[in-house]
Amino acid sequence: MVNYLKQYRIPFTGLSLGAHDFEFNIDKAFFDCYDYSIVKDGSLRAGVELLKQENMMIAQFHITGTIMLTCDVCLSSFPANTDITERLIVKFTDEGVAESTEEIVVLAKHEHELDIAGLLYEYINVAVPHYIKCSEQGSNITCDEAVLAKLNDLSPSPQGGEEKQTDPRWDALKKIKYN
Repeated sequence: MVNYLKQYRIPFTGLSLGAHDFEFNIDKAFFDCYDYSIVKDGSLRAGVELLKQENMMIAQFHITGTIMLTCDVCLSSFPANTDITERLIVKFTDEGVAESTEEIVVLAKHEHELDIAGLLYEYINVAVPHYIKCSEQGSNITCDEAVLAKLNDLSPSPQGGEEKQTDPRWDALKKIKYN
């Protein structure tokens, strides 16, 4: 697994100052390297423009393609189009380990490559919506009608004019009056 992720490293030591473009393909094998990934499969292309400067680099990420999602309503898997744009600033330091943040990564001066596998994984998984529904994230897809019909059959039906039955242990509380 770790060997597979080596292809997502950008060797920057031999690069001249200026802009450099890199492309990476992301598929099921990539997501299989992460045990707890929300996304389990997909077909994506990550374009990375690396702007190398004297003492820092700026990486612009553009990730496009489809990821397989599971609908929260009908549990069907479906492809969802994805378009992600992110920016990362890479700074170098002579000192020991410096603090990195979400948008800034700090590397030691002796480092020679930028490992972006973890970044790609994070960008893709963070872009997954909290509530996934076929008709919202899918393209011309609706929820599985058979599953929706079964869910409708299993849901409790409203009891017309009948008064809703309550637990008799709570009846005493209904008699309490507020002043």
